[in-house]
Amino acid sequence: MILLLRALIGALLIALATLSPARATDDIVLGLTKGDVHILPAGRATPIDAASGQALRAGDRVYTGRNGWTVLLVPDGSRVVLTANSEFAVRSHDAKRRTGTFALIRGMLRAIIAPAPKSPPHYRFNSMTAVAGVRGTDFSMLHRGQANVFFGNNGTVDIQGLNTAARPLTAATVVQTTRGMAPTQPIAIEPRSPLAEAQALLNAVTDQAPESWVEAGKLPEIVARWNITYSRYLADAGRHDEALHVLQVALDLSDAVDIQADARLERGAVLSRDASRADAALEEYAVLLAPGFVGPQRETALYMAGLANYQQQRKSAARMLMQQYLRDYPDGRYVERVKTLLSGLGDPQ
Repeated sequence: MILLLRALIGALLIALATLSPARATDDIVLGLTKGDVHILPAGRATPIDAASGQALRAGDRVYTGRNGWTVLLVPDGSRVVLTANSEFAVRSHDAKRRTGTFALIRGMLRAIIAPAPKSPPHYRFNSMTAVAGVRGTDFSMLHRGQANVFFGNNGTVDIQGLNTAARPLTAATVVQTTRGMAPTQPIAIEPRSPLAEAQALLNAVTDQAPESWVEAGKLPEIVARWNITYSRYLADAGRHDEALHVLQVALDLSDAVDIQADARLERGAVLSRDASRADAALEEYAVLLAPGFVGPQRETALYMAGLANYQQQRKSAARMLMQQYLRDYPDGRYVERVKTLLSGLGDPQ
């Protein structure tokens, strides 16, 4: 109920903030526009400065810079809010039929689609690796690299990868996907959780343009960090493929070195639970053992790589890695385990 109330208040704020001059009935136009916003009209090579009241037609693109923010006003009363550092394209739009295909090429948006029982809308929001089928609803979308994160505020959205089955995104849930894979099962947004904080932050910066975009810029990392934690729950529940999927989303969402390292380490741990995936686990650990990486995750990766080889009866490789561990981490947290495993390997032939 609280999330629904927030969504309604947010929609009202946007409606009040985006009043625009009269426009052609069938055109999508820009409402309130702040900061660095440009339009690349179809057929042109150079973007032009955007302003309130400009019409958008099939083939046009909208770009927002590091402080850019704008609202796209659809003739049926629907609105699409673009946040900073986003790129959006109108692929097609038919005002009379209430259909349209739009693309979020990068960045974040919020779509508040006006319902109408007699003439329901049918809009599609695409990214490079996902499709959202939308009728009357309110949802937010984050697309970075190949990763997609969808937050449900109200109504239902059908989320697909590339030619995959759809998952329902409903209020107070999150659905994710990357690399065109089938979306995750809907994840409930628990109050006061990092996901709830991320949703509240995304809704806040789409209700109105913030004074600073610093906090909003952290959204990919917030979700990526949550995914790393959530993957442990999935792995313990035996949902290994789902755990690997959300960890891949984390890898694709954030370039932060520590997030990349933690996600690799967790992927290796999940893969190690299945003997047939031992080589894939070792590939994850190898990234953390490459020359030049000195993060704290290296110690665990070295131990886990040695253990994986030990379990696969690759004695020479296991011995080499464990001896390296003792040299590099003489006071490390796995020292006693490593010594025990080494004694079990016996003397080299």
